Amino acid sequence: MRRELFGVENEHFVDEALRLVAKAEDQGIRLRILGSIAYRLHSPENIHLFSQLERALTDVDFAGERSQNREIRRFMKEEGYECDEGILVGSEGARHVYIHPKTHLNVDVFADELYFCHPIPLKGRLHLDYPTITTTDLLLEKMQIVEINLKDIKDALVLLLEHPVGEPSAGRENIDLDYITSILSGDWGFYYTVTTNLRRVADYLPQLTAVNAEQADHISSRIHTLLQSIEEAPKSLKWRIRAKLGTRKRWYQEVADKNAIY
Repeated sequence: MRRELFGVENEHFVDEALRLVAKAEDQGIRLRILGSIAYRLHSPENIHLFSQLERALTDVDFAGERSQNREIRRFMKEEGYECDEGILVGSEGARHVYIHPKTHLNVDVFADELYFCHPIPLKGRLHLDYPTITTTDLLLEKMQIVEINLKDIKDALVLLLEHPVGEPSAGRENIDLDYITSILSGDWGFYYTVTTNLRRVADYLPQLTAVNAEQADHISSRIHTLLQSIEEAPKSLKWRIRAKLGTRKRWYQEVADKNAIY
C-alpha cells in the first residue's frame, strides 16, 4: 500500500490512521480503517483516479471490537483524544467519537458492525485484513447507501477496477462473492439497495473518462458477476416474504447524518 501516492488535502490523516492502527495492534487492540482512507489504501494502482473526486479527507474512521471498548477508550485517551461520552452511551457502545483538542482531528470507531442504511456485520471479520477492513466490506460500505452520491459511485468503480470478484482463497484482496450473496440472500432490503446501486455504478461507467475501454470491461464484468450471483443465489423464506411488499414499505434505516463516514 503506497501511502505516498495519495496527493490529497489532509494527507497527514492517513499517517495518523496508520500510526494508530499499528500502535493499537502492538497493544493487542484490533482497529481497522474504513471509509475514504481505506478505499485509497486498497487502490494503489489506480490512486490517480481519486483525484477526480476533488475532496479533502475530513476525518478518520475505524472498525473495532465491542469486547475491546474499554481498551479502545483507554488507548485513544492515552493518544491525546477526548471521547464524546454522550454518543458512546447513547449508542450503547456501538459507536465511539473522539476529537483531538490540538489537531481537531475527528475519529469515529464503529464496534462490531457498521449500521447506517443497512447493517454490515464486522464482528469476527477484522482479522481478515490489515490495516483496513476487507475489500468485501468496503464495497458493502458504499453499496448500502440508499441515497448514494457520485463520489460513492466513483469510489466503488475504482475498487472494482482494482480488485477481482471471486473466492477469497484466491487472494486476500479479492471481493468475496460467496460472502456477499450469503448476506443478501437473507435480507431483501439490503439486497434491493445493493443491486440497485451496482446497476447505478454500471450506468455511470461510460461517464468516467479516465477509465479506458479495457478497464471499463473489467469493471462491467465484475459487476455482472456480482449481480448474476446475487440473483441466482437461493433466498431465505424471510427474504421471499419481504420481497412481496417491495418498496411499498421502507426497506432501510433512515440516517440523520448520511455523511458521517463518507
